[in-house]
Amino acid sequence: MTMEELLVRIGERLYKKRKELGLTQEKMAEQLEMSASYYRDVERGRKHISIENILLVYERTGMDPDYLLAGEELKDKAVMEIFKNCPEEKQPALEQVLADLAEILRQPDLK
Repeated sequence: MTMEELLVRIGERLYKKRKELGLTQEKMAEQLEMSASYYRDVERGRKHISIENILLVYERTGMDPDYLLAGEELKDKAVMEIFKNCPEEKQPALEQVLADLAEILRQPDLK
């Protein structure tokens, strides 16, 4: 995928989220602390979005950065809730448990 294609897809995901929130481009830009013209260019795939702005998108709209950048999102909101309720210092252990469980579930039944 080229950088241009990636920027267009990021813009499409921002557009979709903005529409879900019922916001104009101007209101979305305001929420994200950027000019309306810059936001329009990001949404159209003409400009890059900074790491700071990716974090603002997450903080202000709840859009997962993985989804914004790669189009991937957690399908199971219960998993997200588990992580929200897990102390930060224990999250690596929780991630390992979930990775191990996923590996077990991929294996064929042993009989």
